[in-house]
Amino acid sequence: MQRILIQGRALYDGESYLTDAPAAVLIAGQRILALGRDAEAAAGPEARVLSFPGQTLMPGLIDCHNHLSLDPSLPDYLLRMNDPVPELTLRAVPLLEQDLLSGVTTSRCLGDKGFLDVHCRRAQNEGRLMGPRLQVATRGIRAPQGHGFVGYPFSGPEAIRMAVRENLAAGADLIKIYLTGTLRGPKGLPGTFAKAEVRVLVDEAHRAGVPVATHCVGGPGLDLALSCGIDVIEHGYFMTAEQIEALAASQAWLVLTPSIFFTDARLETLHGGLKAPHLAQRGEVGAVMARVAASGIRWAIGTDGMHGQLAAEVAHVVGFGAAPAAAIAGVTTRAAELCGLEQDLGRLAAGKLADIIGVDGDPLQDVTALQRVRTVIQ
Repeated sequence: MQRILIQGRALYDGESYLTDAPAAVLIAGQRILALGRDAEAAAGPEARVLSFPGQTLMPGLIDCHNHLSLDPSLPDYLLRMNDPVPELTLRAVPLLEQDLLSGVTTSRCLGDKGFLDVHCRRAQNEGRLMGPRLQVATRGIRAPQGHGFVGYPFSGPEAIRMAVRENLAAGADLIKIYLTGTLRGPKGLPGTFAKAEVRVLVDEAHRAGVPVATHCVGGPGLDLALSCGIDVIEHGYFMTAEQIEALAASQAWLVLTPSIFFTDARLETLHGGLKAPHLAQRGEVGAVMARVAASGIRWAIGTDGMHGQLAAEVAHVVGFGAAPAAAIAGVTTRAAELCGLEQDLGRLAAGKLADIIGVDGDPLQDVTALQRVRTVIQ
């Protein structure tokens, strides 16, 4: 098996810089063999050398919330999720390549139509599709009256039980449920499912050893999620101080996805009158995100379909007050832990998968360096 020696200007392993040794990573096959001086010593004369002068080598990025066929660059993009599944699949293919070229080597998909995410995962695993390795939720489970443009409607405990089992049979890595909408409306933040329905869903998923994630921005839905043992809260835009404290005290994770409120271009492609309320509620959401950044909540970061723009989400989180190292952990070390992949991913270390990116600049001093990805090794 050929050994490959990767050389750069600096090496950030996901926790600290390698400062007393050369910025070098030795890989063989899919795994890292050694770093620094150990890498150069073990390379041997037959090793292939790939040199990237001026670049900081660091772990490949992990997008913790994505939808493969969601494309916010399209007008009325949420409504376009009603397009036929073949059209959605064709849309997903170039978006996956765009993600990989931006440095995202792993992506956690929170729902797509018609099990297209399962087929994309298989094609990527087999080398037939260029893109991040995928964790998939298959069909999102929403209430008939509830939010979820990427979901399917189910109602009642037994229908939900069957939906979870069908998703698991199709190959779901996680189960996704929509417990709230996205915006604060005239009635506040109403929930969409009864406790009995949520308990069935969590019980079915956990019996199979699969985590549960929920689209949930706050309100009674968040209280219900925590009381039922849901593993990951997605978004959390309108959490109260008490809910932030409860989430921090729980075992649950939070995935931050700022772009829907803080990326102007994305607001322009929303349908109907959705742009105005998103702008009106931007300040409130920003204040919540700032409290999250200062809390003890375990959080990671996702794009929610902003393909190729994970670095911009990281910059938003730094803008909320998170230290650059903490924000970068939200797409590397901590992201891998959220996904249950910390044994293989998230850090550069001997034995881990050789997912490596090279960026121009020092991302801990200037987090926008993540927007200047020059090299991707997966």
